[in-house]
This record gives sequence, C-alpha cells and structure tokens, in this order.
Amino acid sequence: MGGVGTRKNKSTFTDKPILLDLGLVKLNLSKNMYSSPLDFASDVRLVFENAMLYNPKMDEVHGMAYQLLSYFEMLFRPIQAKLPTNQRVN
Repeated sequence: MGGVGTRKNKSTFTDKPILLDLGLVKLNLSKNMYSSPLDFASDVRLVFENAMLYNPKMDEVHGMAYQLLSYFEMLFRPIQAKLPTNQRVN
C-alpha cells in the first residue's frame, strides 16, 4: 500500500507530492528520521488514509487499510497517553 500526499495537511495535495508506503516508514524509523512518535504516527496514518482514499469503499484494499488503521490507533493510544499533554493528538 502506498500513497501520495503531504505531511503538512493530509486533506490536501501539493504539486510536489511525497511517495509514502510502509517500507519507507520502516526505513525512516530505522534511520531515526522521526523527531517524535507523533511524526511516525502521522506517516503511518497517511499511508492507510491514502489507501482508503485511492481505493473504492467496496475494494478489499480499502477495507484492509481501514482495519489496519484502526488496529494501529489501538496500539498507539497507550504510547500517545504517555506523551506530554501538548504533544497529544485528539
């Protein structure tokens, strides 16, 4: 699953899109490219949100992306709860 989007505003797209998939997220993580857990979570969310955006609701890719995003959110919730209040995302 890959996607095209922007980290600054996930709801809009730019003239210079970034290609992002879970392989790149893993590479960025292994190279300590994320300055915070929230930056990591933002990229993971973007991958799944783009998979849902670019695949019809009835497509199995859309459904799997939805399930994986839900699962990620469940696993990330305890990590987010440990972050300082000003770094949490609602």
